[in-house]
Amino acid sequence: MSTAPPERSSGDGAILVSRVSHGLLSLVTRSLRRHLVGRLQGWSFEPPAPEWRPPHADRTALYLHVPFCRSCCPYCPYTKAPYDEALVGPYTTAAVAEVDRWADAIGPASIASVYVGGGTPTHALDGVAQVLARVRTRFRVEGDICVETSPSDITGETVRRLNDLGVSLISLGVQSFQSRQLNAIGRRYDPVTAERALTLLTRGGFRSVNADIMFAIPGQTENEVVADLARAAELGANQITTYPLFTFPYTSVGQYLRLSAVRMPNLVSRHRQYSAISAWCREHGYRRVSVWSFKRGDAPRYSSVTRDGYIGIGPGAGSHLADGFVLNTFDLAAWIEALNAGRSPVALRMPFTGQMQGWWWLYWRFYDTRVPLDVLGEAFGSDASKARRVLKSIALAGLGRRNGSAFELTDRGAFWVHLLQNYFALSYVNTIWTTARQTPWPHSVQI
Repeated sequence: MSTAPPERSSGDGAILVSRVSHGLLSLVTRSLRRHLVGRLQGWSFEPPAPEWRPPHADRTALYLHVPFCRSCCPYCPYTKAPYDEALVGPYTTAAVAEVDRWADAIGPASIASVYVGGGTPTHALDGVAQVLARVRTRFRVEGDICVETSPSDITGETVRRLNDLGVSLISLGVQSFQSRQLNAIGRRYDPVTAERALTLLTRGGFRSVNADIMFAIPGQTENEVVADLARAAELGANQITTYPLFTFPYTSVGQYLRLSAVRMPNLVSRHRQYSAISAWCREHGYRRVSVWSFKRGDAPRYSSVTRDGYIGIGPGAGSHLADGFVLNTFDLAAWIEALNAGRSPVALRMPFTGQMQGWWWLYWRFYDTRVPLDVLGEAFGSDASKARRVLKSIALAGLGRRNGSAFELTDRGAFWVHLLQNYFALSYVNTIWTTARQTPWPHSVQI
């Protein structure tokens, strides 16, 4: 019998290299986190303690998650459920109850903005109307109401109902005006439907209309991406949000390998198309307002994420509070059952230290591509000098520069921020959401 060790296949070698790389990345990540936010900040999401209560808030934002989709895009990682009219009623009752729970807990706060996402919220506008009515009753809504929707849902009647609800900012998930690209990502409408929907919205009296455009789809060229931007502009979109296919690395939970010909775009292709997008927008009067978005004119910016604090309503909704981050159960049935029984639907919580709050704030200012320097001290306190050193390092690398009272990312810096979001920050989300989808009430998630 031979005593020689078994030969390794090339696959074994690839696995070993992957494990070593992952280990090194984890070590670097832990060291960087400790340097930035200190040893006291924990990195574990766990069920909230029985005695925990949300802190009082005078002002916040509100996110309403409507999970229903008639056609579930295979690359989408968000909490969603096949549309079933019989589920809309129970969902609405539970959402109204959750609004009441938050109002009882934090008080009649001012709501700086309401964002309604999904899923496809326009599948369940009657339910959305009831929830918004309760929000207006229990809180002081002072900001815009923002809704996202899909081309297949938009008719003249839908536009009228959105106006009746007081919606002022709206986003349409166009993705592309080209049949080949739509087919590649599993979208079930044609370009004419997308064009008609965007036209109805831009003529519908909304303060701002955003069009989502996807780039770096396999086989897609820079000219095709630019053609989609030009068509969105021609049809009247005053904001265009661009993002690469598979913004989220959720192969484990998004199951987008059902699109067998589709893979993550390579870095060179992504960079070329991102640069082409930036150049086209600059030449056609759209200024950058985030790493993804470009806006023209005086219309307010449409953004789903850059709120300093918010409460989340619905299955899988998160809340950013003064003392940390909490996440509802992702399971629609478990979420409804908890609220019907008078229990909290919050499944996980990660407390924040004061240092963490400052770096969380800076992360989203990088997303905005603009850091207001006059409030840096207020955001960071004793850590402000450390934050200034980070900005100085970014400037030395040619990724940002001071412009008056703000620090702004260059186009190159914006590209690298969006890339880091894909491969670094969103890997945290992948870890959390993978576990949250496996069980309604996880015991712990370490990031």
